[in-house]
Amino acid sequence: MTKKLYYDSERIECEATVLASEKTEDGYDILLDATVIYPEGGGQLSDTGRIADACVSHARESNGEIWHRTDRTLPVGATVHVAFDPEPRLDHTQQHTGEHILSGLAKTLFGAVNVGFHMAEDYATIDLDLPLNEEQLCLLETEANRAVQRNVQTETRIVSGAELDAIPLRKRAKGLTGEDIRIVWCGGVDSCTCCGTHCARSGEVGAIKITAHMNYKGGTRLWFACGMRAVADAQKNALLADKLARRFSTKPENVLAAVVKQGDELAAAKRELRMRTEALLAYRAAGLMQSAEPVCGTKLVVHAEDGLNAQELKSFAEKLCGEERVVAVLFSHVGDTVYYQLSRAAGVPFSMREACAALNAMTGGKGGGRDDAAQGSAKAQTGFAELLAQFEGYLKKWMRG
Repeated sequence: MTKKLYYDSERIECEATVLASEKTEDGYDILLDATVIYPEGGGQLSDTGRIADACVSHARESNGEIWHRTDRTLPVGATVHVAFDPEPRLDHTQQHTGEHILSGLAKTLFGAVNVGFHMAEDYATIDLDLPLNEEQLCLLETEANRAVQRNVQTETRIVSGAELDAIPLRKRAKGLTGEDIRIVWCGGVDSCTCCGTHCARSGEVGAIKITAHMNYKGGTRLWFACGMRAVADAQKNALLADKLARRFSTKPENVLAAVVKQGDELAAAKRELRMRTEALLAYRAAGLMQSAEPVCGTKLVVHAEDGLNAQELKSFAEKLCGEERVVAVLFSHVGDTVYYQLSRAAGVPFSMREACAALNAMTGGKGGGRDDAAQGSAKAQTGFAELLAQFEGYLKKWMRG
């Protein structure tokens, strides 16, 4: 078994003997008799570091042995110098210790149990089994940072399975037996069995920031950041608030009100635009109906009106087909796309689904629908007016049988 020296928070390097070196697809797996490099586990990321002149990108534990993924082989039996990269280790340790503090306080304050923890290189999450609102999460964040500021020493203790049952803990891993069960007390607010690395004192976490949250499986998933991750998040949000304040010519603390006001104004403008668009479409429909050419007792309207979206085209067609026997084929050019809507009035026997299939073939477009209405779109192309006239001729011939 590999001697695990990474639990000593003051130890950053060691000497070790190479026990094995195995070739892998992307490097080598090196087994040592001792290491300060923490292997991935318990939700915590692996350390990176160096073994002699070999770079370590990952470490894993298997049956008590720590295997190190390196970029080169090392001679078995050699004595080597081992060191972890301090910045990633500090970052991972801060996130892990912060998770303990948040989880312990969530249980104490609200009775919420941590049912999941995940740490990535750029984010960390905790899943709680109870839904928490913004006020509760704000209190949780505040109390977590108070625990950080109290700078309480982290305590660890190795116990046996028999001793474990008599120790009150927030959480204990299932199936723990034997003589080497590790218990950790963090920040004066949490205690549980844990195999990860932790800050020597809670103050080393620096700061804890809950960056986002959502309802998840009947509980709460929260994203959090500790240490320099929390600093980076605060800087990002401050920069965003400053840019928005400049955009709205207001102070950062007034940005929310300015955004809400503009949103309300935009919503009102959209309602007004929809009303005016509907009125315009009704007017255009009346004019088109007056000039529409009857084909075997059914009026045919083939018309292009640029700038209308798919929903507006549908509304336009409904106005045309509302009262008389009509087949309406409407086009709208928006950017690089041509949208089309094909509709018929009640009692008209022609299938718009079949007509749309023919139009798709002519334009290289995609679409479909029902016999009474179909829609599609195609990439804009030159000669659109000629294509329109060609399709109108096709429709006339088709409607005449």
